[in-house]
Amino acid sequence: MAMDYLTMESDQVRQALALLGQVERGVKKAAENYTPSIRGERYLAGDEVCDYLHISPRTLQTLRDTRQIPYTVISGRVILYPEKGIKEVLEQNYRTVETP
Repeated sequence: MAMDYLTMESDQVRQALALLGQVERGVKKAAENYTPSIRGERYLAGDEVCDYLHISPRTLQTLRDTRQIPYTVISGRVILYPEKGIKEVLEQNYRTVETP
């Protein structure tokens, strides 16, 4: 009885490696998009808020300084922004476009 050995050239090994590659890409994408919640509220880092609002870090700091955007400071260094609060600010400042 002849025994077949699995090698890197075997179809089964190639298929398994391809599937592992897909899983790896999926896990990396999930990790990049994961934002942990604290007591059911999602908090965003400053760079995430800048990307979300298409603003610069300096503009974000101005919004903080003028109390136009909610934030939380942890240990005097870490600044987090509640996602719900950001959306509320956007809704409060929403203006419709008037057509002539």
